[in-house]
Amino acid sequence: MARSDAPDQPFVIALFDDLDPAGSTVVFGDDDALWAWLVRPESFAPGREFTELSIPGTEARAHVTVWAPTNDKAQHLTRVPGTILPHPSLIELHLGRSDSLAFRASYARLLRAVSASRVFEGRW
Repeated sequence: MARSDAPDQPFVIALFDDLDPAGSTVVFGDDDALWAWLVRPESFAPGREFTELSIPGTEARAHVTVWAPTNDKAQHLTRVPGTILPHPSLIELHLGRSDSLAFRASYARLLRAVSASRVFEGRW
C-alpha cells in the first residue's frame, strides 16, 4: 500500500500530574502529520533556549524549550494556547484520577490497542 493510501495509525499522549492526579490528561488521535510534528527533533539557534513553532491545524504557536521539546509540544497539543481544549484533531479521554485503579485499568486497555511506538508519556 502506498504511503498516501495507508490509514493513519492511532496514538496516545498522556501527561501525568503527580501533584494533582485529577489533572492528568490523556488524548487519543490518528493524524499522522500531528504525530510526526510531535516527535520531530527540533533544532535551536546557538545560545537560544527556546523556539516558537506553529501548531499544525491551528493558528496557535507552541513555546518549545531545548530541555524538553517533545514534552512541551505534547503540552501544547493537549491544551492549545489560548484555550482549555486539546488540538481539534485529538480526543480527550476522561479516565479519572491517574492514581486510581479505574484509571490504571482503562489506560492499560488503551495501551494494548495502540502500538508502543505511538505512545508519548510526559509530565505537566
